[in-house]
Amino acid sequence: MGKVTLKVFLLIVMTDINESIAQLFLKKGLVNTGVTSVTFQNMAEFFLKVFSSPLVWLGILVFLVNLLLWLTVLSRVDLSVASPVGSTSYIFVPILAVCFLHETINPLRWAGIVLIIAGIHFVSRSTHTKEDGGT
Repeated sequence: MGKVTLKVFLLIVMTDINESIAQLFLKKGLVNTGVTSVTFQNMAEFFLKVFSSPLVWLGILVFLVNLLLWLTVLSRVDLSVASPVGSTSYIFVPILAVCFLHETINPLRWAGIVLIIAGIHFVSRSTHTKEDGGT
């Protein structure tokens, strides 16, 4: 299977950005419904409120578009490479949560995000080493 070229890497990042935006829409839509928890007793009410939210439907639509992008990624690189490199959503989701949901990210979580970035770098570089004969 192919190596992680800049084009493939950008496609993977695009899927992660889409996933992050979909997560943001779902969270915002859920918050707007006012539902704070789901139990067996309020499950019908929960689904009625959640699926009446345009933001929830927008999040679902973005997930469907993302599925098509992800299938394109998987047709070009190994899953064992695409999935770890696709961890950039762990970077985008906290940034979007801070900007749009006013969540707080503590320093330990930021340190974890930096380690994820390092891991993405090493995984994407490992495909070059394998493909280039160890150089």
